[in-house]
Amino acid sequence: MKRFRLIDQFTLWFLAVTVPVLLGGGILVFFIVQREIIREDSRRLRDTVELLAKNLREGTRLDQLDGYQVHIEERSYAAPPVPLRVTDTSVWFPPHGHYERELRAAASYKMHGKHYHISASNLVAEPDEIAEGVIESLGWTFGLLLGVVGLLSRFLSRRLLVPFNQTLRAIGAFSVTRPEPLRLAPTRTQEFTQLHRFLEQMTTKAASDYRSLKEFTENASHELQTPLAVIRGKLELLMESEISEKQAGLILAAHNAVEKLSKTSQALSLLTRLENQEYRATEPVDLSTLLHHALDAFHELFVMKGLTLEKQIAEPVPVQLNPVLADILLNNLLGNAIRHNHPDGCVSVTLTAAAFRIRNTGAPPPVPTETLFERFRKSNQSSDSSGLGLAIVKQICTLNGWDVRYGYHQGWHQLEVRFAPPPPAKDCPPPNGQPIPNNH
Repeated sequence: MKRFRLIDQFTLWFLAVTVPVLLGGGILVFFIVQREIIREDSRRLRDTVELLAKNLREGTRLDQLDGYQVHIEERSYAAPPVPLRVTDTSVWFPPHGHYERELRAAASYKMHGKHYHISASNLVAEPDEIAEGVIESLGWTFGLLLGVVGLLSRFLSRRLLVPFNQTLRAIGAFSVTRPEPLRLAPTRTQEFTQLHRFLEQMTTKAASDYRSLKEFTENASHELQTPLAVIRGKLELLMESEISEKQAGLILAAHNAVEKLSKTSQALSLLTRLENQEYRATEPVDLSTLLHHALDAFHELFVMKGLTLEKQIAEPVPVQLNPVLADILLNNLLGNAIRHNHPDGCVSVTLTAAAFRIRNTGAPPPVPTETLFERFRKSNQSSDSSGLGLAIVKQICTLNGWDVRYGYHQGWHQLEVRFAPPPPAKDCPPPNGQPIPNNH
């Protein structure tokens, strides 16, 4: 969706309101001008007829008064007098070769024993001629208004919206992890002053809440790890003592539960730090080198489960990512591919400059694949995983603007991380020609 600047939206709304107002005003101007023309010409013709009658009374000869657009004739003295009135009619106008609109004022007067009929006429502007003038004047007015508004909008946006743009930049650079509070430049605009006061209070409260939550999370994680370590140590000592097989099973189950609780605590702490954007990339890392190291670390697990590894790794593949998060991302994806594989299965790893793709054989997931990115959502609820691995992967990709997809097709799980947003009308095929199911 196309976005417009605030001043551009003001300008568009102003023009959207101005156009119908000008159209309505043009119609009013047309009728008002036409009415004033008719009224003024009617008044002038009435005055002309009365002036001619006055001159006749004063003895002016008839041949001196009769002329262009003035006609005086004698009528029967016995005919009734005609009162002064103005008529709107059309007459044939030879120079133009068509009918023209005409106003005619006429009246009859009895004087000096004679009956005179006096008329005076004048051509008036046609409605279409008036409309042309109104449209032309409105066109020039709208063009001038458009130019003035366009120039003023640019000028005013630089003057009036400077505090607003500064506020946007300050908010964009603000982070709750920084110790210094948000400070906004003073302004003489009342609305901006109220906005600054609200933002300063809100960011101060957010930073305070973040510090309190961070301190609580770190303390809780630290305090939780201490008793877990004690419990783990006690259980290991019990395992070394003389116990029955049943007791050994119970101790082993408790030990596994403690390990799972410890991993869950660490994963939740990591998710909290990711959401607070505590891991920032200071420089690019070579993902291909890190992938080689991760595959070497998981080599024994591949051998123990009898998995076949296929890899296509481009070198180098620099990405803007925190090295710690890069290790976590690769370890979670590789561990997920091993954990949800079957014995003597296969794992395929592909790394290019555009994407990282990992495929593994395995049973189909019992839930929709897109839901596996949610926290504590597992394909096998009885497994010993915390259900947070893919949630962490999703959070890492989201924070870096990457697209992550997970699909299952013909016995293969496929998880793909695209380092750039995918084009809207194209979809890159996976390795071996397998289509990527779109689960989003």
